[in-house]
Amino acid sequence: MAKSAVASAAGSNAKAGFAICALALLSSVFLQKVALPGTGGLYPLNLVIFPALTAAGFLSGRLEVNTSAFAWYALFIILGGLSTALSPSAHVSALSLGFFVVAQAPLVFRISAAELPYARILGLLSTIGCISAAIGVAQFVGQFAVGADIAFFVDKHLPESVTVSGYNSLIPLYWSSPVYKSNGVFFLEPSFFCQFLAIALVAELTVGSRAPRMGLLAAGLLCSYSGTGLTMLALFLPFYFVRHGHSRLFVVAAVLGFIVVVFGDVLSLDAFTRRLGEFSDVQSSGWARFLSMFRVLQGVVFATDSTFLFGRGPGTVQEEFRLLSFYAFDPTWGKIIYEYGLLGALIYSRFFQITIGRAPRGVRFAVGYTYLFLGGYLLNPSVLMQLAAVVVWLGKDGREESRGGATDALPELRSGMIASR
Repeated sequence: MAKSAVASAAGSNAKAGFAICALALLSSVFLQKVALPGTGGLYPLNLVIFPALTAAGFLSGRLEVNTSAFAWYALFIILGGLSTALSPSAHVSALSLGFFVVAQAPLVFRISAAELPYARILGLLSTIGCISAAIGVAQFVGQFAVGADIAFFVDKHLPESVTVSGYNSLIPLYWSSPVYKSNGVFFLEPSFFCQFLAIALVAELTVGSRAPRMGLLAAGLLCSYSGTGLTMLALFLPFYFVRHGHSRLFVVAAVLGFIVVVFGDVLSLDAFTRRLGEFSDVQSSGWARFLSMFRVLQGVVFATDSTFLFGRGPGTVQEEFRLLSFYAFDPTWGKIIYEYGLLGALIYSRFFQITIGRAPRGVRFAVGYTYLFLGGYLLNPSVLMQLAAVVVWLGKDGREESRGGATDALPELRSGMIASR
């Protein structure tokens, strides 16, 4: 009886833990564009939902503090205060540091249940990705059938105070094109849509590799006409093919290749291919996203010993952008180094490694690469919610890992997925 009661309690805790992760994941997608009332579109609603959901999980006993992560989090905040005090910049902002404290605090928690629902969460991620892909495809096709005003109704007609400002949700397929890239209706930009579908595709490969789902996700990626998520897949898929060698995936790849060759012109796939030349053009978004920060850091942060160690201070990363002769962008990794210096980067790297280090290897790479390199997501609550729900809150401690609980084992995840159906 005692064992049965313990098992029942463990099952209940696991279900509650899954519910918390599921709510965070759903909010991160479907409330991504919604602004916090009264802020004029400056702050997202998820900025309140994320810590509130975390607090509810902690108070109910479903989330517990990851003490190692908390120690490095606290150390980074102390370093942030020092960076603020020593900053030579007139643009330094203590509010930005406060924003960091609130937005990143949920990452110091994890699910307290012993049985962690990795397979269910990844299955849910795949399902939400497929739903989002279907919506995105319908939105893209719909602009030809009912017009862009209806297909992109949220972006064209909702009051600015209702949606989060500062993002380019309406992007033409190419300069002066009347056709817009799909943003999946609920996503801030086509790039956010593309990146989420790419992560969902990795999750699907991890738990199922079902051809219909992968085809739908691929269609959504195509309609986004964004290359950011594809860069992650370009790095992930070759290793996945080599390691797992699923023959049907090669068939899917061959079919997609055939479609690209035969229908490339009809599908305007040159919108993808022409962007390969952006890495040599300093006025292009590709060069800005992946290369510009190296030049910014060299010219500003690395110029003095003080800024090299402690950075320019919170909120300063874009202080020089309007003065530059090239198009610049502030990815997460670059923002950390620019604002908090080498010491801040080392401390945050350790914090980040602890928080995501127990997740399945492929998912860990997909989420980590997207977060660090594909956008300025250090203070973005919607992206941080995805990070928490998919990898951080599901982390195990060292004792569980040493007992053979490593989460990199693909067969265990798949068997768990089958058992949950």
